[in-house]
Amino acid sequence: MDNQYMDGFYKFSLMFVRLAYLNILWLFFILLGLGILGLFPSTVAMFTVTRQWVKGNRDIPVFQTFWLTYKKEFMKSNLLGISYGFIGLILYVDILYFSSPSSAVMLVLYYFFWVVTFIYLLLGVFLFPVYVHYQTKWWNYFKSTILLMFMNPLVVVAFILIIASSVIILRALPGLIPVFAGSVTAYALMMISYKAFNRVEAFTKVRNDEDKKDTLTV
Repeated sequence: MDNQYMDGFYKFSLMFVRLAYLNILWLFFILLGLGILGLFPSTVAMFTVTRQWVKGNRDIPVFQTFWLTYKKEFMKSNLLGISYGFIGLILYVDILYFSSPSSAVMLVLYYFFWVVTFIYLLLGVFLFPVYVHYQTKWWNYFKSTILLMFMNPLVVVAFILIIASSVIILRALPGLIPVFAGSVTAYALMMISYKAFNRVEAFTKVRNDEDKKDTLTV
């Protein structure tokens, strides 16, 4: 019993240290990329590491994996980030334009753009797990992410709960921000995403097998 307790405590402590180390790397490489240019590649690298942990590869070299991913995905992830930021800028301008509605139509459009903005923010969070799990052209990630969001509404709800919980905890305990703000949230989101991806891939495989059988029967 004592051995089981100590083994569990050791695994918890080890994961605690790994998450803290990963968060420090995430913040450092954001700064290394001068903030804006470092945000997307550093976050992609963080999700890449957490994806390996979720898959059971707990002994991967964290720094090496992080650094290689950061360098490899720097340009591609920043193209994605610039595109995402441009869409956000358009939404911001739209909301400002309709913020003083002079008619019922403008009022409806004002609230419509707030709903679109909410979806846009969720898209930004969901984008990273999709990015590190699938290999495609950078502009296709938006389409793939939106499709997966609509196919997995419960996952979207889980994402909202995780993000809301993280915000509440970090506001109550701001001292945790340098140590766990990104890594713990990324790990939780990646766990849920990975299960969703596996379900989608299994469903797609079944559908493809059924289509092949139908073709052979014909």
